[in-house]
Amino acid sequence: MADKIKFLRVLIFIIVAIVMLVLSLNANGNVETDLLKTFLSKNIPNVSKIIKIANNNSSVIKIVYETEDENELYNIKEKFLKKTDKKYFDTNSIQISEILSQYLQSPTNFLSTDTKNLLKTKQYQKVYNKSIDSLYNPAGITLGEFDKDPFMLFDDFLSSINNFTKPISYYNGKFYDYSLLKIKNREGLSPNLTNRKIKELVEIQQNLSNKDCKIYLAGSPIHSYYASKNAIRNINIICILSILLISFLTYFYFKDLKILILVFLCIMFGMSGGYCVTRLWFSNFQIITMVFSTMIIGIGIDYSYHYFFNSNSYNIFLKNLLSGFLTTVIPFILLYLTKIELLQQIAVFSSFGLLCIFSFVIFIYPCFEISKAKNSVTINANIYKIFSIVILIISLSGFIKFNFDDSLATIYNPSKEILKAENLYNKISGEDSLNTQIIVVSGRNLNEIISKEENITKEFLKNNINYLSLSKLFPSTKVQKENFTLVKKLYDEELNNYNMILSPEQIYKLKTQKFKPVYFDYKKLSLIKEFMIDNNTSLVFFKTNKNFKMDGEIINIKSDIENFMRTYRLILLKIIPIVLFVIFIILTIIYGFRKGIKIIIPSMAGIISSAGFSLLVFGELNLFSLISLFLIFGFTIDYSIFRLNKHCQTEDAVLMACITTSFSFLLLSFCGFKLISSMSVMLFIGMITAYLTGYLIFNNNEQISDTIKE
Repeated sequence: MADKIKFLRVLIFIIVAIVMLVLSLNANGNVETDLLKTFLSKNIPNVSKIIKIANNNSSVIKIVYETEDENELYNIKEKFLKKTDKKYFDTNSIQISEILSQYLQSPTNFLSTDTKNLLKTKQYQKVYNKSIDSLYNPAGITLGEFDKDPFMLFDDFLSSINNFTKPISYYNGKFYDYSLLKIKNREGLSPNLTNRKIKELVEIQQNLSNKDCKIYLAGSPIHSYYASKNAIRNINIICILSILLISFLTYFYFKDLKILILVFLCIMFGMSGGYCVTRLWFSNFQIITMVFSTMIIGIGIDYSYHYFFNSNSYNIFLKNLLSGFLTTVIPFILLYLTKIELLQQIAVFSSFGLLCIFSFVIFIYPCFEISKAKNSVTINANIYKIFSIVILIISLSGFIKFNFDDSLATIYNPSKEILKAENLYNKISGEDSLNTQIIVVSGRNLNEIISKEENITKEFLKNNINYLSLSKLFPSTKVQKENFTLVKKLYDEELNNYNMILSPEQIYKLKTQKFKPVYFDYKKLSLIKEFMIDNNTSLVFFKTNKNFKMDGEIINIKSDIENFMRTYRLILLKIIPIVLFVIFIILTIIYGFRKGIKIIIPSMAGIISSAGFSLLVFGELNLFSLISLFLIFGFTIDYSIFRLNKHCQTEDAVLMACITTSFSFLLLSFCGFKLISSMSVMLFIGMITAYLTGYLIFNNNEQISDTIKE
């Protein structure tokens, strides 16, 4: 009968594992690699609009060309764009020819701000003199027709909005140009296909670049590509090294292949369970989640080792394992409440992964005969004391300078090459998408949207604030009519001065022409689409260092996210003591007041040392540092719980658990994703400190035994 129950348990777990595998493979949603979307939260102001803006930016690739020869600049640009796959990428370059046909329908409808001010103040002679200078300038180029626009107002208008002419920049002895590529229908493409196409662009870049000509790639898709590439590499490295370490330790202690197989099956079951639930729970799966969740390999092995080394009653072991599991999951529940999707996914993945491992240990391991450990490790207590003192001194020195940092730099630190590309692009184009403020404008149609923009940007003109908007490039019908009326008065006053060039018929035709509005075609002009997040919403971009205030909805992606991080950090600072107190009460109820204090001291030591070490190494604490403190508490509390029931090999189990878990975090600390690496450094230091402190507290001459009734 007992054998049948064991067989049934194993069969049920096999069925569950197969179901999880099928569900995971058929889960909806993509693997999300866009870094900005990773940290967007419902708590962030204007989040829905920020997401739309992020969607626009997530498809744009910025390309910078650098040469020492001006002629070669055009060649390398042409070669690069020619090699790109036009099926997946839109060159998205803004050409004068694209909008000339629109402008030239009625060139008198378009005036630069300076010329319009001159006409409003009736300074017609200055406008005339300005046009004469342009007309006889040997280097001048006239785009319009002189008999239709004798004062060359259209050319003056174009020169005032030279943002889309993209002149070549020259400095530091080199020539620079830039262009944009846009991924067509990125939302409809699979992440694998997108990454494959980005990889092709990177290969083209590398093949065309040499010491004389260089191509730099930047933009959200490039960041995401390298983040995904590094994430996959990190996953492979961490998994391989962790498996090697676990194999070595397991073989060293047990010399039993069966135990090694069971350990790996347990870990695989936990990883599969966490992955399955996360894929079903969230619409998109963050690739960074998988990187951080490799820690389950280290944490999950703890439960196995505690089971294998247990020599007490199984019921006492079960109670301790359950206590350790619950105190680990509680911090993850808090992590889920942050509303930051990446951290929510880590919380769900880790919680359900640990639940699967916990279930595997208590239901499957008892079905097999497990041999006892054949080896043991003894370490001199003085070594623990020396390491504890060193870590304590180093960590406490960090508190000399206590500082919080809520900037986006705490989340992601791009490679030097990509950072150089971003800086070059911002310098040449004059753009900086993170520092640019955005005004969202809505309307029933394009003309209404542009009219609203014109009312808003009047304040920019008064305050001499640089801005870019649709209204600056494409005036509304109302403004076109105003411009036409001003030009008519100019013609009445000054047009006869051109009687030596224009015939009487041409002059009469200009003076008697009727107003003809130009209606811009939204579908045909790609430039318009660059300002629109949907058919009824446009964006006005501006920069200022002034304390500028105005009515309307203003979005600053960088400051909005940083304000959210600051707000939640302050909330965490308030609730950390409460959560720790609640966990202490739970431990006191289970183990008693005296033992509750002993259990909690090592974890508190780990928290303090990791905070001090972070201040010393990184110079500040941030939202994610505080989250790390919760995780340290949850990960290390079970060391003390199992040490309460001290027996001959408890310390071996705790040592192995600490080695495998801290090793996982040590590997993660080398991850290229700054958030993960900084959190992992804190977790590594915290776990080592908690282990050492716990050893000094529990491993003395006093033998402590559990007195709780089974």
